[in-house]
Amino acid sequence: MLKKLDRVIINIKQRKRVVGIAIIAAVAVLTATLLLIAIAPPGSKVVAIVNGEAITTGEVTKLRAKAYESYRTQMSDEEALEQLIAEALLYQEAEQQGYALSMNEAEQELEARMTSANKTMEDLTEELAKFGFSYEEYLQDLQRQLSINSYLNYTIQVPEVTKLEAMMFYEDYKQQHPGVDYPPFEQLESRIIALLKQQKQQNAINLLIDELKDKADIQYK
Repeated sequence: MLKKLDRVIINIKQRKRVVGIAIIAAVAVLTATLLLIAIAPPGSKVVAIVNGEAITTGEVTKLRAKAYESYRTQMSDEEALEQLIAEALLYQEAEQQGYALSMNEAEQELEARMTSANKTMEDLTEELAKFGFSYEEYLQDLQRQLSINSYLNYTIQVPEVTKLEAMMFYEDYKQQHPGVDYPPFEQLESRIIALLKQQKQQNAINLLIDELKDKADIQYK
């Protein structure tokens, strides 16, 4: 029954997905799926301008491909555009607040990740070349995401979740889904607390993005 509740928790996470989820997940690990991202074609049509920064149709297509290859998530053009706008706002704020990493720092982080994966930078370059993805563009994307992650780490406080909150979640969920023999609360407590922390953190990120949007100059084309 534990596996069944695991699937339930995964489904809850998917339904609670907000813009911040993908932003955090994108910088968590270096995955092979990123090699399948399509490059935005030159001359792509501009679909939005965020404080002077253009977002193109090619970038929208690129993000949709990333979401599908990484998480098997189907995103609409509108969802991808809103996520790119949120990412642009967060990166701009990271730069203004002094949390943006240099390209050299991003490259050092990339080298450390490759070493941890028992791969060389040459291995990465060769794999990227197979899919027509340049090392420079890959590094630039990583630098951007690492900067956003650095900013969020300092801005969003780690939320507290009490045992009572976790127990209430457990009992409420059992009442909403009767007829299932769930494991005792003690076996699931740590997982539920982790899930509730993630939800609170996502809500905080969403509120931050809303605040940034309110004071930003966003033009849809």
